[in-house]
Amino acid sequence: MLPRRDLPRLPLEVHLAELRRRLLVSLAFLFGLWVLLFSFFPRLTPVFLWPYRRALGDFSARMVFTTLPEAIMAALKATFFLALALMLPLLLYQGWAYISPGLFPEERRLGRRLLVISFFLMLAGGLAGYFVFLPALLHFFLSFGYAHFEANLRLQNYLSFMAKTLLVSVLLSEIPLLVALLTRVKIISRRVLSRRRWHLLGGLYLVALFLTPGDFLSQILLLLTLYLFLELGFLLARFL
Repeated sequence: MLPRRDLPRLPLEVHLAELRRRLLVSLAFLFGLWVLLFSFFPRLTPVFLWPYRRALGDFSARMVFTTLPEAIMAALKATFFLALALMLPLLLYQGWAYISPGLFPEERRLGRRLLVISFFLMLAGGLAGYFVFLPALLHFFLSFGYAHFEANLRLQNYLSFMAKTLLVSVLLSEIPLLVALLTRVKIISRRVLSRRRWHLLGGLYLVALFLTPGDFLSQILLLLTLYLFLELGFLLARFL
């Protein structure tokens, strides 16, 4: 096997052209998926509203829009974030396909394992966000109004909240893989972080505070999720 410095190198223009091609392909797929989801938005509405109805339980509440273009803008935003969440596996694959030609065979084998694990983590994160986190957060926010107030949420606010929550859930699901990779290359270690557990918890809480300002329950839930993902990453590092 040739040393890395002796391997043939392509001109910078070739790398830039390949990167541009992959970016254009990804953007084209993103736009096409966005248009497809928006065109099927009326049929997807029950899917979007399921967490809201699940959170309400026996209570019933209407969802309203207050301006004429609001429903269309809400549909555009919701379908865009959903398309972006669905596109993340393809974006990850495009990144892998771009860098893999410059890797050694053992590095490619490790990369393929990481890629497969990443796909499953994204799927698990999206399902957990839709079936667990969204109903729990919505139930918490709506529970204060059951006794004395009527919940008439704006459609745009709800759909934006739902789509962003799903996108964040998919992104956070990649934390175990990132931790496992950093542990594998010995940038971080469980022993060192265990000695600074309180500093670690404080840092994770600051992240949760930044992502969910003004909601203590969501902050604690996100803190526990981040810590669980961190421990899962250390466990995953043993099998890479």
